[in-house]
Amino acid sequence: MRRLTIDDVIRIARITDVRLSQKGDLAIIDLVADVDKNKYVSEIRVLTSAGDEFYLVGEGDSSPRWSPSSNKLAFISRRGAGKDDKGSGIYVWGLRGEPRRVAWFRDGVLDLEWLDDNTLVALSATPREGFYDPDGDYISTDRLPIWFDGRGFIGSLTGQLYLVDIDSGRVRRITDEENSIQGFSICGNAICYYTREEWRRPFPHVVKRITPGGSQDLILRGYAVSQLYSIDSELYMLGHRMSIGIASHYRLWRILDGDAHCLSCSLDKNIHMIAGDLDGKPLVVYPDQGRIVLSVIDSKGPRDLVRRNGVVITANARGGRAAYVYASPTQPPEVYVVENGSEKRITRINEWVSREAKLYEPIYEPVEINGRRIDGWVIIPEGDSRKPLILYIHGGPKGMYGYYFNPEMQLMASEGFIVAFCNPRGSDGYDEEFADIRGGYGERDYEEIMTFLDNIVRKYPVDEDRMAVTGISYGGYMTNVVITKTHRFRAAVSENGIADWIADYWASDIGYYFNPDQIGGTPIDNLEEYIRKSPALHVASVKTPLLLIHSMEDYRCFIDQSLAMHTAMVMAGKDSRIVVFTKGSHGHSIAGEPRHRKKRYEIKISWLKEKLGIKNGGRESRDTRHTIQGH
Repeated sequence: MRRLTIDDVIRIARITDVRLSQKGDLAIIDLVADVDKNKYVSEIRVLTSAGDEFYLVGEGDSSPRWSPSSNKLAFISRRGAGKDDKGSGIYVWGLRGEPRRVAWFRDGVLDLEWLDDNTLVALSATPREGFYDPDGDYISTDRLPIWFDGRGFIGSLTGQLYLVDIDSGRVRRITDEENSIQGFSICGNAICYYTREEWRRPFPHVVKRITPGGSQDLILRGYAVSQLYSIDSELYMLGHRMSIGIASHYRLWRILDGDAHCLSCSLDKNIHMIAGDLDGKPLVVYPDQGRIVLSVIDSKGPRDLVRRNGVVITANARGGRAAYVYASPTQPPEVYVVENGSEKRITRINEWVSREAKLYEPIYEPVEINGRRIDGWVIIPEGDSRKPLILYIHGGPKGMYGYYFNPEMQLMASEGFIVAFCNPRGSDGYDEEFADIRGGYGERDYEEIMTFLDNIVRKYPVDEDRMAVTGISYGGYMTNVVITKTHRFRAAVSENGIADWIADYWASDIGYYFNPDQIGGTPIDNLEEYIRKSPALHVASVKTPLLLIHSMEDYRCFIDQSLAMHTAMVMAGKDSRIVVFTKGSHGHSIAGEPRHRKKRYEIKISWLKEKLGIKNGGRESRDTRHTIQGH
């Protein structure tokens, strides 16, 4: 089989949503890169229970939603819009002919559900009177944040609910919340939603119910909420009580008579989503020690539907059927349906990858540290010679590595690198105590990552003179930290990471509440700790050449972070290079424009090979000329 290439990675389709109708029809959203046009083509695949197949292709199609009768499919789209047209529309398709646009929202549609067969409920960004310039010449706000990653400038907008009549196209606003509505669910003939109690703090939330006529009731308060879901008029919630701050595990609760009853507290895992109801019971997706599991939860606890060495990316269930997107280390994402214990693969969108290209199965390599098991993995390419190594550090810190299909790691292995990765303290997929790293960034996590690496170096043919470290977001931060603490790496690539927690507090879309929770206090009242945790202020002893990659529209870890690290390195006479992509949000490595993603891979591989002295094919180079110049 041939080696995996950068072009292969760009061509791999992302499957972003699956939705089952009451009749068992399936709608799938997949995104395929068009590198020549430098954009993604959205495709809605509809597979009916009668065996018919339909394909709807448009720009920006997302969020397919079946009507209660299953005879209509609504979705959000920008099809037909020009480059300068703002917002997005709601389209309805009647299972034949062309989809019809029923409404357009200038500031976009954030979510969509059916109230009944003729009425949709839309969550849309709504201008605040006196703070909004319709021409977009300026941004005005008296609130935080002024921007939000992936959405842009939101300071003058609040999320509100609208009713959309699909026959007439009439749109009617039904809420006037002071703080943005974060999410909603249809609860019988009403709509349940949640919003912040106070805009300066992300938590707690207030849960309310509103009828189409406008009457409103308070249901619950005092919980951090990430999702509401109604099953047979019973309301369920993913929420927590801030037991370890913002990193607390989201658990499944049933809301009854103004109180919340926990259904998953014995599980002690962080539930990612309620994926629908399977035979009237909530179906959930949660991470567990490198896997992501699909499980039914009721009063007796969890009953796993899908648990193996892979990850359930998203899922949806109706009646006795569940559809889900699943991937494993050597299998890119595909759609499956399970019913009555029988599983069937539905798509083969990405099958060509595993059929054509050599893919590598990670080896599980846990390590015991301070009485706690740290899960880790290593990918070993062919050959008996000693090989260069790349240590990956995941984002979050409440992210998780494990049994994912990771195209970048597969690509690096195909280039001859040993790839090592682990889940240190702070990671998702374990108990809540393990996730609590408040005040400890760059300390215990650093110790555990280095101990894991020591174990890999001891057991496998690693060339210790050719090791690199890399990561994105929190992984980028830890990459910056690592090179201030050790000289064992000959190259480092830090992407969209943190370097100066003081600046991050002021500029990040979440810095004003994330940093006080995770670092402790604010720079005003805890400046010494902010300085101690900021790697840009500790580069004097750095010897590792550093490549910084950042995207200009990243509002989660703002561009000033990589600029701070680069400036500090350059002014201290260190080897540093920065690459700034002019577009792209925090997740640009996955969701960035196809051309940008391709160039990012090319730049990263070229830098690593140059600094580690590697020719194509993995052979060590004695040529000292640099193909990419650092400072």
